[in-house]
Amino acid sequence: MPFLENKKIIIIFGCLTIFFPGALVFGFPGVMASEWQMLFQVNKAQLGRAMFFILAGTGFSMYLAGKLQEKFASQYIIFTGSLVCGAATLFVGHASSIEHVYIWAFVEGFFCGFIYIPCLTVFQKLFPDNRGLVTGLFNLSFGGSAAVMSPIFTYFLVSKGYVFTSNFAAVSSLFMGTSVALLIRIPDQKTKEQGKQPIPTLSLKKTLSLPSFWFLWFVWALSGAAGISLIVLASSFGISLGYGITQYVYILTCFNVLNGIGRLVCGRLSDVYPKQKILMTVCLMASAAYFLMPLFHNIFTISFLACFIGLAFGSLFAVSAPLVTEVFGIENFGKVFGLVFTAYGFVAGLLGPWASGMILDITDSNFRIVFTLFALFYLISSVLILKVKSNHTISRAQTIS
Repeated sequence: MPFLENKKIIIIFGCLTIFFPGALVFGFPGVMASEWQMLFQVNKAQLGRAMFFILAGTGFSMYLAGKLQEKFASQYIIFTGSLVCGAATLFVGHASSIEHVYIWAFVEGFFCGFIYIPCLTVFQKLFPDNRGLVTGLFNLSFGGSAAVMSPIFTYFLVSKGYVFTSNFAAVSSLFMGTSVALLIRIPDQKTKEQGKQPIPTLSLKKTLSLPSFWFLWFVWALSGAAGISLIVLASSFGISLGYGITQYVYILTCFNVLNGIGRLVCGRLSDVYPKQKILMTVCLMASAAYFLMPLFHNIFTISFLACFIGLAFGSLFAVSAPLVTEVFGIENFGKVFGLVFTAYGFVAGLLGPWASGMILDITDSNFRIVFTLFALFYLISSVLILKVKSNHTISRAQTIS
């Protein structure tokens, strides 16, 4: 059907499949944090491990998803991810211990990668001249979904209870994801890039030997840790200031609004301006926001500052994807981006939600220490990202050597 061959329609399908997985990863844990703490009588460090397991799941699956694309059609990988992401949330609705939440978190993160990488690879190939824009659109749905769904999850949690909210999220995710997943593919498998010179593709072994790869990897580890932590800490920080769930949800909502919008805006800007400078700028803004946040008690001021952290977090996803293509080549995109994502999956979870939870428990909830640490993470990231060299610089260096 010509309608289903339209590239713009395929983008819409991709955005629909990632919408609820994004809401479950970026919004659901923040809304449910206080509920889980009350239900299972756990401390902040134990609560922070839930986000760690989400990140660990993505860390394991991103590279695997990139490899699977070489053997299986993307739409089948995406369908599998959509099916399991929804089904796992049915499971967490009947959790009887925090360990059950950890299982859900790992499975959710793992199969979210089965949706994210194949969709992103298809879009990078379909739109060689607007990679930043389409990546931004896709990531807007991924990150921005939590801004839409967090208030809805909160409303249902307060009015209908935990089980109903989990079942609602699960059924909605299953329906929206699986109904369009099989339609996400490259219409003409012979599609070739037009309008741009082909980008030299480096071998995977050579990629791992490049300093640029490791600079980007550490940016993801540090800024990823600082960004993802606010999702879990929003509730406990709000409670420490005396606010209830209907008030501190503003922090999470503002974070996710800019998390989503930032992906679109910065993704589009990356088609025009140097990607490294865009990421440097938003990292500096987020660093300043984290430094200032402990100085204020007004919920609206804090929510405003959370916007800058959300902007940096969303931009990391949207700008890094076309940056990986620019530096390392489109043919290795899925695998290389998956390897970069291991920093986010394995290290960011430890440095962010898990470590911050332990620090808060040890220091009797001293958020100033935690937020200052995250401000330093963003500050270091703003320096490291400028060391990621563009493709022509790498090619010349390889030729000389």
